[in-house]
Amino acid sequence: MIVPSRLLGDLLEQIDQKRAAHLALDFARHVLDLERDEIEEPVWAACLGYVEACHDAIDLGEVPPRLSEAKERLWEAAARWNTDRHVLARGAGLVLDAARVGTEQMLAKAAGHGPSTPIPCLYVARRLQAEAGRWAARHRGDDVDERTAARRARWEEARWQVRHVIASEPNPHGDA
Repeated sequence: MIVPSRLLGDLLEQIDQKRAAHLALDFARHVLDLERDEIEEPVWAACLGYVEACHDAIDLGEVPPRLSEAKERLWEAAARWNTDRHVLARGAGLVLDAARVGTEQMLAKAAGHGPSTPIPCLYVARRLQAEAGRWAARHRGDDVDERTAARRARWEEARWQVRHVIASEPNPHGDA
């Protein structure tokens, strides 16, 4: 039996950090699209703006002003207080984690902080698989077991991620 999450791990080990950073953002965007109806419009727009700004920063290899502005807009749109805790609106935390794969070191350097270790793309991919599972469990039909719905959705999300990596990566042996 093929296990997409293991295959994804093998694929991501072969990809350079810059490409992995872009993929993490793509993975987050896919789950945002899945949960679109549950994300408030200002948060949705801020998430998309931040994803685009992160893609640009990763391509540039530095922190452009647009990235800091987009991150600030995301925090303004998504930050909430829940009794005595600071929480983020649906979708924002996923995007912020995905962005850390490619922008964590740049942001730390720009802020004058010491070196930081970016989180691995595989961590973000698995977190997004889990989120897809939670979403599916909440939206399952009455005749579907919660755990079964979640398991299926995690598998489908991992399969989508594998297909996306394969479709977006150039052939390492050149064009046919």
